[in-house]
Amino acid sequence: RCRGRVTRLTQSELGSSSTTLELLSKRLLSREISACDLAELTLRAIADTQPDVNALVACKDRQSILDQAHEADKRLDSKISPCGWLTGIPLAIKDLDDAAGFPTTQGGCPAFGEVADDGNHQDGEFTYFGKLRYKLKTRDAPGAIIIAKTNSPELGMGCHTFNSVHGTTANPADTTLSVGGSSGGIAGAVASGILAGGTGSDMMGSLRNPAGWNGLYSLRPTSGWMGDDGANESEMLLSYPISTIGPIGKSPEDLALILETILPDDSFNALEVIDVSMEDLDSLVGSSSIGWLNDWGGAYPCEEGLLVHCEGALQKFRSKGGASVETLADSPFPNKEMYEAWSDIRSNTILHNIQENLGCSLDEVVPTLESCGAKVEAILECRRGESLEKDEGKHRLAQAVQVAAQWRNRADELFEIYDFLALPSSQCYPFDKTITWPKSIAGAEFAVYHEWMQCMVPVSLLGVPCVTIP
Repeated sequence: RCRGRVTRLTQSELGSSSTTLELLSKRLLSREISACDLAELTLRAIADTQPDVNALVACKDRQSILDQAHEADKRLDSKISPCGWLTGIPLAIKDLDDAAGFPTTQGGCPAFGEVADDGNHQDGEFTYFGKLRYKLKTRDAPGAIIIAKTNSPELGMGCHTFNSVHGTTANPADTTLSVGGSSGGIAGAVASGILAGGTGSDMMGSLRNPAGWNGLYSLRPTSGWMGDDGANESEMLLSYPISTIGPIGKSPEDLALILETILPDDSFNALEVIDVSMEDLDSLVGSSSIGWLNDWGGAYPCEEGLLVHCEGALQKFRSKGGASVETLADSPFPNKEMYEAWSDIRSNTILHNIQENLGCSLDEVVPTLESCGAKVEAILECRRGESLEKDEGKHRLAQAVQVAAQWRNRADELFEIYDFLALPSSQCYPFDKTITWPKSIAGAEFAVYHEWMQCMVPVSLLGVPCVTIP
């Protein structure tokens, strides 16, 4: 019953960088390929790559996926049934998010693992951090096939995807190395040819880092555009949440299409991006000015060769597009103040997020995590968050909010000069997947698990949109 139509998609085509979600959608809607053929190839890609890459967790069984593909084909063949652009396309949801019929382990944290209630979650719906429901809008995605959850570090903490329940996700380009994180599962699934694109989330580089390490595009949208992005609004320290979901894929067009589909309103039209002519695009790039923030005036230790690599890619905007690219030699804002302010805001936010998900009081969070064997970084993060609930800590949080405002004012000044600001998407290349996190880069020693990711802080603290370009 799962027969192709005019042509058959090959395994190599599915894994190609040119086989985007947009292309698959066009071929399915035109009936060049069938959803069943696509499902079969996806299942084969899982069998071929999952043992080495380990991108997916909690996969649906083969027959359930094929049954859904068959239903998608019937809808696509029908002249009556509505079809959206994702009809028949396999997708997977990050394991920080609930999806109908799948367990949510919050990245293998022993304190979690309930199956989402099918009565509250329909196919194509998922929630972010247990709070806000995002829907793959019915008009866009009836028949999208959710095949699995994607792996994440425990509680989404860190840019390296590993946990004690689901194991480590490897980089498809070299399976001895890290895929990045925390959206490493979806990045690994796309880079290994299982999926053509999808969604992740980003607090401190969780979309930017894995996209950069796997040759993909990602978008961290403006904070708050997705609603409250799962944050406890009464406990938000800034006027916007510090974390957000966003798209990851093989092309800018796919980012635009996914963004429109997951937004809770109609405030964005992907066609306004996709239909821009090359002439208009060239004109836009050619008239743009880019400020290259480099290593933040020497504040970010970077692995040898990485900045040269980034600068070479950035110069393409100058040589091919005619854009103005200027390197900022000095730090635009004191990094130590910014990183400490961010760390305080982050710890306190994480504490409240976990408290809400556990349904317990603040003083029960750490004992609960300790009793179930949660990873030590999560416990230390929550202890720091707890200390900020006391009088002296509240004063520090107030100072952190002031630093965020000062950085925003400085960033506004920079955006008066430059149309875009550029940063590296990581301070190092993918590292050995068997280590927990880099303890040093370029001679600089790190004592905290996210200290090697400081280049992510300026964007996260501002809440501005950020695209990763491979």
